[in-house]
Amino acid sequence: MAIIVRGASVEQADEPRAPGRLRRLVGVVAAAAALVMTTGLPAHGAPAPVSLTPLPGGSLSGAYGLDDRGVVVGFAENGAGQRHAVRWAPSGRVTDLGTLPGDTTSEAYTVREDGTVIGMSSRPGGPDRAVKWNRFGKATELPGLPGATVTRGYVINDGGVVVGISSTPAGVHRPVKWDPAGRVTAFATLPGDTAGGVGAVNDAGVAVGYSGTPGGVLTSMRWAADGSYTTLQPLPGDDSSHASWINNEGVGVGHSYMAGSELIRPLRWKADGTPRALELIEGDTGGSSWGINDAGYSTGYTYRPGGEAHAVVWAPDGSVTRLGVLTPGGSEGYQINIHGVVAGYTTADGMSRGTFWRP
Repeated sequence: MAIIVRGASVEQADEPRAPGRLRRLVGVVAAAAALVMTTGLPAHGAPAPVSLTPLPGGSLSGAYGLDDRGVVVGFAENGAGQRHAVRWAPSGRVTDLGTLPGDTTSEAYTVREDGTVIGMSSRPGGPDRAVKWNRFGKATELPGLPGATVTRGYVINDGGVVVGISSTPAGVHRPVKWDPAGRVTAFATLPGDTAGGVGAVNDAGVAVGYSGTPGGVLTSMRWAADGSYTTLQPLPGDDSSHASWINNEGVGVGHSYMAGSELIRPLRWKADGTPRALELIEGDTGGSSWGINDAGYSTGYTYRPGGEAHAVVWAPDGSVTRLGVLTPGGSEGYQINIHGVVAGYTTADGMSRGTFWRP
């Protein structure tokens, strides 16, 4: 999942920010029968959004990941104003997953079909810590690199491999993975690069992410299960790209841009690494794709001049469909399951609301 990792300094290889962003960073409430559907989307109309139930006393929320059963994960604000990782069952029931001991904030990024959830936990002034919740909601910390100030887990594959980021003591992000036993190792980055991140891993153990220079030039990376890597090229005319997700067919998605520019363009890499631009909603100028399912449908957003983002789905041929919103405002899709259900967020009354869309 993917969630984009943004740094706070040039040493962390910052990339351009499109307005309307939630934190990830890489995420359905409906009756089970409603999730038995085709993998496509209709050629007409905008799929309508459905809001996800918040925690008691809270209103702010966001959905990041979902599985093929219709379970969604993300975060919701509780009555004390704290963000907590949550899981929404297909019935609509919301469960607070809590935090690691001593922490006050958490977020969940992806969920596997066996109920395992991956995310992060933190407290004011304390480090971000990667977390794995089991199906019963028990939280286990995933260790970071020595001295890390930021560690987050993003995605787990069917083999139990988790990928995410862990920083140096100075806060510079590094791409990492955890084996099924919870041992952490860093992915290689390009010679001379100081930072990196990883967004997703497929069931074959192939991961995608980026390697970054201090000046903000990002090179998309594809790491094999043995840790060897190849680079993925940006779109023609750009010098940087960020790979966000890879499906089990080896197809990746993300965005491409020129370092120093605020314009980012959504793209898809074929399994052989060939980049292809994705269509934009008419009148929009840029965007990014965050997730792709095994049928080749991907989700993300496009945005217009001035910055408002629109959640979209791209078909395998690259054509785009805009997703509906709860009220006028921004929206993004983060993950799409095999049934074509999308999880993400919309804005209402100036606040984000966890949302899903179904075909």
